[in-house]
Amino acid sequence: MRTYEPSEFVSQLADNQLVEPMDLTLFGLVKADENDSSVLLFSSSFSCEQWVSIPVSLISSVAHIRNVKCKDHQHPLAKIALSEPNKEDASAVLFMQLFAQARATAPAARMKTSNGGRARQGCEVLTFDDVPYLCCDGECWIML
Repeated sequence: MRTYEPSEFVSQLADNQLVEPMDLTLFGLVKADENDSSVLLFSSSFSCEQWVSIPVSLISSVAHIRNVKCKDHQHPLAKIALSEPNKEDASAVLFMQLFAQARATAPAARMKTSNGGRARQGCEVLTFDDVPYLCCDGECWIML
């Protein structure tokens, strides 16, 4: 999600130049890398055994949702918004476009049924230590 100054937003809106924002958000467990403060370790797996290093320079914001149990300890569950890549970096632009497209067309896990059989788009179900969480729009709830 891109943030605009009000006058810039109104100008682009009036000129019909607003570009559809890419969904560059991730939900998952996070922890610090003891050897490298320039990265954040991220795991979307159901256990905290597989970690991916995300350079802090590629992150536009992090929202701490809550701590979740993982085996005999806890990790923060976070929503990470990745920064849009520099337009000159063709590889990064391609990766982010593919990532955003994959998120937009992900299977049923991204569309969950709520009250009255209406579908909720943009939601994910994450399971940590056999506890399912429904994450929508930056908030997560334990599913009972």
